[in-house]
Amino acid sequence: MNHRLPRVFQAYSGTKSISVGKNGIIRIELAADNSSKTFIKDLQTKAPLLVQKALYPNAELPNTAHIYLMSSAGGILQGDKLKIDIIAGKNTLSHITTQAATKIYKVEKGYASQYINLYAQNGAYLEFIPHQIIPYKSSKFYQEVNLIVETTATVIYSEIISAGRLASGEKFDFDICFLRLTAYDVNGKILFSDVMNMQPTKNKNEFAYLFGNKTICSTVYIVTKSVENEKIDHEISSSIKNRSMLASCSALPNDSGIVVRILSDSIDEINDLISTITTIIRNNSTCLQAVH
Repeated sequence: MNHRLPRVFQAYSGTKSISVGKNGIIRIELAADNSSKTFIKDLQTKAPLLVQKALYPNAELPNTAHIYLMSSAGGILQGDKLKIDIIAGKNTLSHITTQAATKIYKVEKGYASQYINLYAQNGAYLEFIPHQIIPYKSSKFYQEVNLIVETTATVIYSEIISAGRLASGEKFDFDICFLRLTAYDVNGKILFSDVMNMQPTKNKNEFAYLFGNKTICSTVYIVTKSVENEKIDHEISSSIKNRSMLASCSALPNDSGIVVRILSDSIDEINDLISTITTIIRNNSTCLQAVH
């Protein structure tokens, strides 16, 4: 899968970073044992990225592996190029998240980037729910996410983007935060693609208006053919109506699932809705019903 760096970053590529960035790597291959318990079959890491061993904290889903991704750097620094590959083998059940918010530090020259590839094989159920991305003042960040979802697999992927380091008075002070996501079927056919190009320093007031005058934006992608889309659309929409926040739910192209967009000033409020969404999918997913 070829990386598709936007043209705006190509202009930064010619400037050498003052500090040498890290090429951090995480590669996790998940498998299910004879009792349907998911475990890490193969693991590769390269600093500054680290992975905590699989945990099984949910008594209601005892076979589901909970995995935390960590960074010894405390965030993404100038010149960093990080790559995360997750292969969820057949009939695996997993919840993957980050240990803390992803801080994107100031970039004086060049840019920072992160590439995430999630591959869910038939019968796999994968939740990739990282904490929020916080772009600091003068940061330049590119993230590319590729989802490969086989016919009977389910993937929930979420992104949460903050307006900046609000406690320090930074609000839409980052230079650029460019997020690209593409979902494919097992044959390489594109199911859908989504791009968010945020360059608030060009016009802060206009950008704040596009954010609904809120400070946090989140998108949740539910890529699946293993649930009844109309049913989960109704349940998620009903859940949104009971909350005082800006959110909407709609179908993804090619009958590939559901997308939820959320705007809020409260990270707790967003996390609570995402938790509710994952519970709805868990209760309706045939992937989970097949092993419980």
